[in-house]
Amino acid sequence: MQPVINVKGTKLSVVSIHYRTTGEPSTVYAVDENGREYLFVEKVQSQYDTRPHVAVDNLSELLEYPELEARIVDGTNELIVHLDEMLAQENQELINIAVDAMECEADLPFDSHLSIKQKEYKLKQQRVLGLIDAVEEVKAFTEGYYANVDDQSLEA
Repeated sequence: MQPVINVKGTKLSVVSIHYRTTGEPSTVYAVDENGREYLFVEKVQSQYDTRPHVAVDNLSELLEYPELEARIVDGTNELIVHLDEMLAQENQELINIAVDAMECEADLPFDSHLSIKQKEYKLKQQRVLGLIDAVEEVKAFTEGYYANVDDQSLEA
C-alpha cells in the first residue's frame, strides 16, 4: 500500500517513513511527479536536522493511505450488505415462527405448542434485534469514518 503525503493540497508519493520509538513518524521522504525529492521533518526535531528539509507540525496528519482507505470502505460496504441479507433472512424466519404458531395442527395440546413457539419467537426476535443494532452500529461507524476523513482533508 503506497502512502502519500498531502501538503497544502499537493499529494506526493512517499518513498520512506522513519518512525520514533513511540510509533509516530519523525521524517518522511517523498517525491513529486517530476522526480524532485523532499524531506519532511517534524518541527520539534527540525532544529536538530542539518539536511535541507520542510518542517511541518504533524506528519501523521499529512500522511494518507488511499489503498487502505479504499479497502476499509469496501469491507464496510460488504459487511453492511451481508448484515442486511442476514437481517432479511432472520426476519423471514421470525415471521414463519409466528405463522406456524398460529396455524399449527400438531398433536400437542395447543397451549404447549404455543408456549414452545413463543420461546422460539422470543429467541429469534432477540437475534433480529441484535442484527438491527449491528447494522446501525456499522452504518454509524461508516458515517463517522467518512466525517473524520472529510475533516482531515479540510485541515490539510
